[in-house]
This record gives sequence, structure tokens and C-alpha cells, in this order.
Amino acid sequence: MRLLIPLVSLFLLLFACEVDRDYLTGDSVELRFSVDTLTFDTVFTARGSATRVFKVYNDASDPVMIDRIHVAGETGVEFTFNADGTMGPEAEDVVIFGQDSIFVFVEVEVDPTQPSAVSPFVATDRLLFETGNFQHEVTLEAYGQNAFYLNGFNRGTLVQPICTDGTFTLPTDLPTVIYGSLVIDSCVLRVLAGSRIYFHGGLQRDNRPDGLGIFDDGFIYTFPSGRIELLGTLEDPILLATDRLEEDFTESTGGYRGLILGPESRGNRIEFTEIRNSIIGVTVDSLAEVSLVNTRITNSSRSAVLSYQGDVTARNSLFHSSQSSTLQFIKGGNLLLEHCTLANYGSTDPALSLSNCAPVPDQDYCLQAPLRTTVRNSIIAGGSPAEIELFDVDGRQNAATFDVRILNSVVRTDQRFLSSQGNLYEDFYSTICEGCYNLEGGDPLFQSIRDDKYVPDSLSVARNLGIYLPDLPVDLEGNDRDTESPDAGALEWQPAG
Repeated sequence: MRLLIPLVSLFLLLFACEVDRDYLTGDSVELRFSVDTLTFDTVFTARGSATRVFKVYNDASDPVMIDRIHVAGETGVEFTFNADGTMGPEAEDVVIFGQDSIFVFVEVEVDPTQPSAVSPFVATDRLLFETGNFQHEVTLEAYGQNAFYLNGFNRGTLVQPICTDGTFTLPTDLPTVIYGSLVIDSCVLRVLAGSRIYFHGGLQRDNRPDGLGIFDDGFIYTFPSGRIELLGTLEDPILLATDRLEEDFTESTGGYRGLILGPESRGNRIEFTEIRNSIIGVTVDSLAEVSLVNTRITNSSRSAVLSYQGDVTARNSLFHSSQSSTLQFIKGGNLLLEHCTLANYGSTDPALSLSNCAPVPDQDYCLQAPLRTTVRNSIIAGGSPAEIELFDVDGRQNAATFDVRILNSVVRTDQRFLSSQGNLYEDFYSTICEGCYNLEGGDPLFQSIRDDKYVPDSLSVARNLGIYLPDLPVDLEGNDRDTESPDAGALEWQPAG
């Protein structure tokens, strides 16, 4: 579709024979724009186009000349423009008279049937105005794929869904794109099998007097009376990821903040779900509760799970490729891990960090709460000499405030860990970690760390280490476990063929 040429262009054609005059050019040009971002907020359900317009002002008394206008071309979606009657793909020597302005029309054409690598969910580009060595720009944003978009283009803002009978259910026929962040209050956010949620996140600034300041955008937050239920199945799991779906971003980290279960948010369920590309996969705040079953949390720029005096139950779950501690508990809480794999390769922080104390900034004391942890039939491994960190502010003098038991699991510790804090954990393998195997360099464990294949290989030290748990007869991928001596971890070794 060709852009409509405004009447002012016809006027310019009638008086095209202009006398020579001097123009402000190059770095001396100062432009003002009616917008800094041009948004095309139509949701395209078929191939279509939309046109938006803005103005460019010359507030100076003398006329100015813009050397070049063009689209940067940073996305596969096609943006075209008409600057004061000159059609793109580029316009040169565009004049704006003194104390005057020009119209710029921009059109986007979208084919939502194109693959996301060509037409992403949120297509962002720039219209560049070059004057000398200086470059002005207007951001262009459009929906590039057919999806269910929450919060429009309101990056850095919060949207609260309208609940029906106390429930808000995401559609399954289209992917959901969250631009900004979602808050759940007095409501259950229900996500059904096969759903895909993509976040358009990033670092944002909220300058309102009661605003958030500088924060990481792209999250789902639950208030005390809100909760989430991600109810995938083995055949149709749920996916949470960045909206950058190009192949280069598959294993990227930090694309959005993640799930934040606010204080006292109880009954949260995450089942058969994969959470990837986040900053922190799941944050569990004071007295909040979550159950993670048959879940994968991968490629986090910080922890897969961060808990601050929360209650976390994880079964048949795999956590890998975090850039900080895979699971981190601060200021106590309750943790149950059964048939879980913590593969902490690529981080120098310990895979499992447990503390019953939270330091108070600029003070010489910490806030304390009881910590209770039980780990069964699991793998806590990584590339560092010690992949467990324990800190008990009471120095193991009070079992009620620091109760940690690890059973029939593969762990990794070294002499430095055993002798730390005045030999506080020298009896680790007799009083805390029973039936455990201490992983050493060179021990066979997984099929391929390089390829993220965390199934035990045929000679793995995790083979037959566990005790059968009747509630978990199959592994993360639905394979039957050995009923007498299953493998430790989320995945059971399978014979070839």
C-alpha cells in the first residue's frame, strides 16, 4: 500500500522553483519530534498494514537541511516512510523552513505467517535522521505476529487482568506476549497445557513519586490473595521465555525478570513447565509457597530459584545453566527436593546455597528464621570443587533453626567446605548427607554437559543410588524408574535402543 501524500506536498510541488538560500546543516541542526516512539498497536490476524504519522519541528529561525532519513533495518518487518512527500527507502536533503515543521508518515506491513526469526512478536526498528555527524532517531514498534498481547506497548508499567469468577485463564490457541509486567491480585492466573508465554522485558525506569525507580521489567507478580497455576502436561508442556525467538537467543539469559511470588502468596503450582532466558526463574518471597513438579528452569542470569523465607517443593525437576547459585535460600524457609537435578556448570557460585540469616545492610547483625531442608534422590553438581554452601548463624547449636538432611544423592564438596567455619561441617557425611556420593573430577555422571543432556550415562555414579519413592514412579520425561534402586536426579538412565 502506497502512503498518502498530504496536501502540503502538493503545495510544495507548485512552488518547487525555489531561490537558492543558505541552510543550517550538519551538526548545527537541532530537531524536535512530536514523539520519541511510534507504535503500531494493531494486532494483525492476517497480512496487513497500518500507517502512523508524526511531526518534525525546526524551532530555529533559519531553515535547516536534513542530510539523510532512512530506516535502520534492524528487523525483518518492513517499515516504509514518506517524509514531506519524499518516499523512502531513504530521503536526502530534506528541508524544514524556520519556525516550521514537516509531516512524516510511516507504514508497517506485516505477514504474521512468517517465522518469528523473520517477523518477531514485537518488531522494533529505528527511523534515523542524519545531520552531519549527529543522528536523531524515532523508535518504531509494531506487532509482528498473531498473538494475545497483554499491556499493549506500555513497557515499564504493570497490568492487572480482569478475572472472571476469581480466575484469569490465558488462551491456548495463540501465544501470549507480556509487554511490561503482569500483577495478580485476588485472582488465580491459570495457564493450561501447551500455552506459550513470551516476555518483552528489560531494564526500565519509573520516575513517578511512588514508582519503582530503576527495575527489571518483564515479570508476573502475585499479591497475597493471588496465585499462579501453570498446568502443563508431559505431551503439552508450558513454555515461558524471552520474546526474542531467533536461534541466537535460545540460550540467552536475562531477557526478563521472571516469576515473583509475593509475600504470603500460597498454593502456587508449576507443573510440566519450562522457564528459560530469565534473570531469576522463580522468586519466592516471605512465607510464599510454590510447588515445582516436572519443571525445567534453564539459562538464568542469576538463580533458577531464589527464596527469601519461602516454602519450595520441587520434584522431578531439572535446573541448569544458571549464572549464580542454582537454588538459593536466604533467611530460612522450607525446601523439599526429590528426584531433582541441579547442574551448575558455568557458575562459580555453589549450586545449592542455604542460610537461615539475611544480613542487614550497614549493620553487624542479620535477620534470622528457621531453615528446614530435605533432599532425596537428587544430584547437586557443577564445575566448582564445592557445590553446597551452608550458613547457620547459630553454629549448629539449635537443630530447630537449621535442619538440613540430604539422602541418597550425588553431591560435590571438598575439604575446604568440610573444614569451613571452624570445622563446622566435618561430620557432613555422617550426620547431614546419608547414602550420598561425593562427586570428584573425572567421575562419570551425565551423557553430555556440553549438549545439556543431563541423563545419567551408563557408568554414571548416579545410577541406582536412590531409594524408590512410590509418588514418583516415572522420571521427568515419563520413563519408568527402577522400582528397587532408581537413579538419583530428575532423569533415569535408559538402555540403548
